[in-house]
Amino acid sequence: MFLAASTIFLAGSAKADEGMWVVGNISASTDSVLHSLGLELTAEQLYSADAPSLSNVVVQFGGFCSGAVVSPNGLVFTNHHCGFGSIQSNSSVKHDYLKNGFIAKSYKEELPNEGLYVLFHIKTVDVTDKILGQIPAGVTGEARAHMIDSLALDIENIVNCQNEGLQGEVSPFYKGSKYFLSVYQRYDDVRLVCAPPQCLGKYGGDTDNWMWPRQTCDFSVFRIYAGKDNRPAAYSKDNVPFKPLTYAKVSTQGFKEGDYVMTMGYPGSTDRYLSSYGIWNTMRCTNDVRYQVRGVKLDIINAAMRSSDALRIMYASKQASSSNYWKFSLGQNTALDNLKVLDEKRALEAQIQKWVMEDTVARRQYVGILDSLKVIYERNFNVTYTRNLFVESFISGSDILNFVLYRNMYGTYAGDKPFGERAAQAYKDLDVATDKKVFAALLKNYLDKVPEERFKPKDIVHEIDSAFGGNVDAYVDALYDKSVFSKPESLTGYTQFSEVAKDPMVDFAMSLAQLLGDLYLGSSTYEYERLLGDALREMNHSKDYYPDANFTLRMSYGVFEPINFAPGTTGLKEEARNLVTTPQSFINKHDREPENYDYELIDPVYKWMKSGKFSAKYIDPETGKLPLCYLTTNDITGGNSGSGMYDGKGRLVGLAFDGNWEAMSGDIKFDRNLQRCIGVDVRWILSVIEDYFKGKNLIKEMTIE
Repeated sequence: MFLAASTIFLAGSAKADEGMWVVGNISASTDSVLHSLGLELTAEQLYSADAPSLSNVVVQFGGFCSGAVVSPNGLVFTNHHCGFGSIQSNSSVKHDYLKNGFIAKSYKEELPNEGLYVLFHIKTVDVTDKILGQIPAGVTGEARAHMIDSLALDIENIVNCQNEGLQGEVSPFYKGSKYFLSVYQRYDDVRLVCAPPQCLGKYGGDTDNWMWPRQTCDFSVFRIYAGKDNRPAAYSKDNVPFKPLTYAKVSTQGFKEGDYVMTMGYPGSTDRYLSSYGIWNTMRCTNDVRYQVRGVKLDIINAAMRSSDALRIMYASKQASSSNYWKFSLGQNTALDNLKVLDEKRALEAQIQKWVMEDTVARRQYVGILDSLKVIYERNFNVTYTRNLFVESFISGSDILNFVLYRNMYGTYAGDKPFGERAAQAYKDLDVATDKKVFAALLKNYLDKVPEERFKPKDIVHEIDSAFGGNVDAYVDALYDKSVFSKPESLTGYTQFSEVAKDPMVDFAMSLAQLLGDLYLGSSTYEYERLLGDALREMNHSKDYYPDANFTLRMSYGVFEPINFAPGTTGLKEEARNLVTTPQSFINKHDREPENYDYELIDPVYKWMKSGKFSAKYIDPETGKLPLCYLTTNDITGGNSGSGMYDGKGRLVGLAFDGNWEAMSGDIKFDRNLQRCIGVDVRWILSVIEDYFKGKNLIKEMTIE
């Protein structure tokens, strides 16, 4: 059965724009809030099990983003940064789609993308009893977690075996107090149709990331293909454009401040019920580590990318992925400090503690949970810090080392490609000289930052000291000189990983694997964090609490609203207080900072933008200008990238692509006064397609109102 109206479907909170709401059944009180803000659709038009609804246009894109179907022929809009990997993999120095953009003027010109897929949500089923009901009393900790994983996998396999393309995913809600099965239809033939030049799609780069004002035309267009029966099918030249159940109409009507707007997509992860101890741990063990290590890595990659077009294309996707959360980590810590989130959380925990002690018999399961959290987080601090340092330094560091580690740890599996083919695929976007610099820098950084001697790889340190006089660079030079993995042309001749098992790079990986085993966390905080959330909801039983985001289909709602923070709070310039940005602000950034790589424009884009030759139908009637990006109060997070943004009639008005720096604490603490969603206006998207690319073929297949 479908999800019933229960605690997982919650009424509007006191702060009406907060919350990533599970779609499937909207309560009467939530429905009232939505309609008071301007929603004109019924609950069934938002989500229905029996008839086409707005939720049917939403796709989970590639397992990391969201998107919206915008035509009867399977056309999908998502963000440029969501499609970036596919754009990059189709690019070369000869066909530089990153720099110059790409548009297909016919189906035959659309480009396939190995491994790219989309998921359509079919239904969600409550399986809490089928999982938690099977756990014997007294089973806790790791044993409980293993049992839950096993039961969830059994449920997923029942779905996965039913039908080609059907996919089941069991997800925990409220940190495991409830479990729900999401059923999806999967399509694996997804082709690139259109991507703007990077100077449009990524305009502002790292300089503007997480910032307002923005002028970024952050979109890309793909098409879903299916077999001739419209069923999921592996890539084939015989496949045809997919015919969706329904698709989103596109509105060029525009909006004004205070108008209703909603998103539908797949927000990845929030932690808004995390304890104060957990928040502090996130700041020190995750954000501090990620920012520091990725800063070292990015310095090397950025220099390499500036040295040649080949390296720029090769590392573009990796650089974008790494830099995004490098800057996020700093922003989140800054916002958490500025908003005094730890103080607020500690005050709330004092209330919970007082409530528990008022009736320790009825509330005995909550006695001592805060003390336990404090003890475990403090005891695990060095291990947690080192685990994150290890992951960032080695698993997310050198690409060659990542390849060897993965193959060493997991070997091969049924249906796997021969080792040589896998190697060729892994080395497609890898420069050995750059990789060696990353390897050496991150190894030195790890040895310098690791908090305890026992967490250093003893065999590696001994060899560096004894054979190379402590010189890490000399050690890495010798390692790369001796290893077959630094000579990708020779790897293609091997069929099995076992043939290179005695390579010195494999020895290095094995030493790391042994160290990783020592970084085991003896006691988990997960169960205590879950109980803390249960206590909060029980204490305030008359209040609604939405579940944290977990990459399941959600809706958020809000209004178009500019930033208007108190003077001195953010240091924002007056132009940044506008609701919408325009082409002139785009040109201004380029002209003011011509040496800034993030504001560089290729000549065709500069001339077009400077000419102002935009179709009249995309010009805002109130301002007489083409709208670029805008601000709303919608609640979003990572994974929402590419989510369609819809007006009260359910028409697409743009795509969500970013949040604002002042509220980077949003995954842990939503602040209605500070939090904004940054979206790209659909009229900006359509103008690039039609006016810049002359892509009338795509415009004609959409329903534009």
